[in-house]
Amino acid sequence: MKKIFRHWKIIYVICCLVYIGWMIHVGGNEFDRINGQYRRLVKQLEPDRIRSAAMEELACECRKNLQHRVSPEEPDCSSLEPPVLEARVQAVAERHGRAMERGLIKLVLFYTGFVVIFLLTPIILISLLIAAIILLYKNIKFVRGPL
Repeated sequence: MKKIFRHWKIIYVICCLVYIGWMIHVGGNEFDRINGQYRRLVKQLEPDRIRSAAMEELACECRKNLQHRVSPEEPDCSSLEPPVLEARVQAVAERHGRAMERGLIKLVLFYTGFVVIFLLTPIILISLLIAAIILLYKNIKFVRGPL
């Protein structure tokens, strides 16, 4: 029994590695979800997608205006003016850029929080507990009483 506890550090390191692997396996779905959200945000920054989103927004606004049109002389939405379209493309690009920045911050905070809370904190607390138990065990003196 004493020989087993002589190599307690190796046993502890093996247990820590198993724990880390298990936590990464358990957190795999969350990793996939967060990474998928970030990849979708990156794809939204492609110029073709930005332009199509801007055209879609302008078409929706135009349809709303057509429903509320009072006089038939007002122009229809068959063509979009280039300055209006470019301004909307700029606005959509800024909005998607801010969303991507928020997504990157969320990604970094998730990974940092996962590492600190689930990987490092339990290992450090358990090692401190083991060190405290060993320190107490070394300082305890067993006194045998009369038989």
